[in-house]
Amino acid sequence: MSNNEVNTEQIILAAAEAEFLEKGYGNAKMVAIAQRAGVNHSMLHYYYRTKEQLFQKVFKEKVQALTQMFGVIFEQNTDFTGTLRRVMETQFQFLSQNPQLPQFIFNEILSNKDNREWAIKTLFPHLFPFLSAIEKMLTNEISKGSVRPISVQNLLMNMLSINISTFVALPVLKENFQFNNSENLEKFLNERCESNVQFVLNAIKP
Repeated sequence: MSNNEVNTEQIILAAAEAEFLEKGYGNAKMVAIAQRAGVNHSMLHYYYRTKEQLFQKVFKEKVQALTQMFGVIFEQNTDFTGTLRRVMETQFQFLSQNPQLPQFIFNEILSNKDNREWAIKTLFPHLFPFLSAIEKMLTNEISKGSVRPISVQNLLMNMLSINISTFVALPVLKENFQFNNSENLEKFLNERCESNVQFVLNAIKP
């Protein structure tokens, strides 16, 4: 594939992501995606023949991006607390770059049986090595008495839910608080990320 073809495909994927996030999978149209990308309909079909193929490609790219970010963390061989901090910070950063994603996942994936089953099959193999690594570290820390007994499932739910809730609530917060410029918003998000990390770390102290 030539550089021009790669660039065109990335432009199409960016346009498709915007269309899916804005309108949802059901209301997104291939014609509208082509218009957003600045390509004709036949060019769009050259790369992706169906909306489903395009949707799955967009989702897989998000999964791969998150996997790469987590991979860097586990290559650094930090201690358990440091690893949890980095995982939460990385997850928070990913969500800050994709703030519409949690609501989209709830509306278009979790509430749709076929999409949910496909997403689980796509996501789980990528994240399983990291989940296993955290579980192994957690078990070791519990045996040493450095953290209180807690299941890895509950720990992961705590980490995930507290970060996601920030971005689910963000549209309301923007309307009712003084986030009238990017500097104020960035300051709030930085503070919120640290608050989330401290909340989870304090919750597992013995």
